[in-house]
Amino acid sequence: MRADNSAHLALSARQRHELTRAKTIKTLRELDTAGTPVTFEAVARTAQVSRSWLYTQPDIRAEIERL
Repeated sequence: MRADNSAHLALSARQRHELTRAKTIKTLRELDTAGTPVTFEAVARTAQVSRSWLYTQPDIRAEIERL
């Protein structure tokens, strides 16, 4: 019988999600500070995330639209 690794997989997914969010928020701040236009395309390219993922994050999406 195989070991149940689902807890480890869930933890890994949560950590990856939080790391991605932190990287994206850092990118938002850097683009804004530099005076670079903050667009979904620019954030996605710089943070190396997909634009579709950005649209699924309500707080990040709101901040991009605000800037």
